[in-house]
Amino acid sequence: MGKVVLFDHVEVHVKDIPGYCDFLVKIFQGGRHHVISDSGTAMFVSNDGYAVEIKQKKGEDAPIAAGFCNPCLRTEGAKSFIEDHLGLEITLTVSNDDGNIYFFVDHEGATWHMKDYMLLDSQINW
Repeated sequence: MGKVVLFDHVEVHVKDIPGYCDFLVKIFQGGRHHVISDSGTAMFVSNDGYAVEIKQKKGEDAPIAAGFCNPCLRTEGAKSFIEDHLGLEITLTVSNDDGNIYFFVDHEGATWHMKDYMLLDSQINW
C-alpha cells in the first residue's frame, strides 16, 4: 500500500450534451466546461474541482437506480434552490437529525438529492 488514490471524475450519458453542461453550471452555481473530443464529449469542472465527463447517450433507456447513481449535494435553502432556481419538482423529502433531504429529477431523467444544510453529517463525518 502507500499509493495515494484520487477521485478524478464521474461520467454521465445524456441526449443533449450542451444542455447538460448548462444544467451543471446552474446546479453548481458556476464552473466551466469544454468539448474534449471530436464526438462532442465534454468535461465539466465545478468551482471546487468536481469533474463530470458528459458523453452522448446511446439508446433511449431512462437512467435507473443501479451502479453509480443519485448524486448528492449540500446547500442551505435547498428546497427553494431546487424549485425556484433550477425550476424542478421535488419528488421525495426525507429527514435526518440535521435537516431535510430533497430528491428531484433533472431534465435527462437522472435522480439527484440535496441536503438542506452545509455541515458534514454523521453519514460521512465519522
